[in-house]
Amino acid sequence: MAKQKRSKSVYVAHRKNQREKILEVAKQIFIERGIEPVTIADIATSSRLTRATIYKYFANRKEIAFEIFKIIISGWHERDKSEVWSHPGTGYQRLERSLNSFCDDLLQFPEETRFVAEFNRLFAKEVLHVLRQSLGEDSDLVIQCLRQGVADGSLQAELNPNLVMAVIYNLNASLLGRLGQMVKSEEEEYGVTADKVMREIYRIFINGIKANSGKNKLKAGPAGSSSRNTRTVKSKK
Repeated sequence: MAKQKRSKSVYVAHRKNQREKILEVAKQIFIERGIEPVTIADIATSSRLTRATIYKYFANRKEIAFEIFKIIISGWHERDKSEVWSHPGTGYQRLERSLNSFCDDLLQFPEETRFVAEFNRLFAKEVLHVLRQSLGEDSDLVIQCLRQGVADGSLQAELNPNLVMAVIYNLNASLLGRLGQMVKSEEEEYGVTADKVMREIYRIFINGIKANSGKNKLKAGPAGSSSRNTRTVKSKK
């Protein structure tokens, strides 16, 4: 009986190692060549396995890509847990840390960024479902931050947390796709690096929803009036 348990344990460990090896090799090939051109035969050759062995673990290339995508997203989630959500602060401070952490992930791991950007482009219809499974907790925590910020006065009182969460999701997705293109060619826009462009976008966004961010602007006039009308009245005086 003990011998059978040891044999089973060895077999399970072997399958686990084999599967991890396939994913590791496939990730590297996907990053080097892109997802679309790679075949199961390519992965088998690079991992020194037969195609039959690959098919014991994965039905097709898409399934392998999905698993790698989930592993990368899970890594981002774990870093957020330790670097963002475990620290106290106002709703604004915690949201700022969350956005900066995501920006750091994109910039510090350019190979992963390129992979995820291409994955999103190829499998756009399925991505949302995977993200809900992998990042559902993060989304809930961001909404909590927004509600906290409205309650503690660090974010604008009129914010709709669910709407802002949708805006943040689309902002992140758009910047991920754009940065995936930029890091590939090490492109600079307007003489500014991708790093500075991305950080400035997030800075502008977070300051835009911060409480009293418009304190230097002209005060709004009576309900229904515009700043243009206010200026007109003043000029007549």
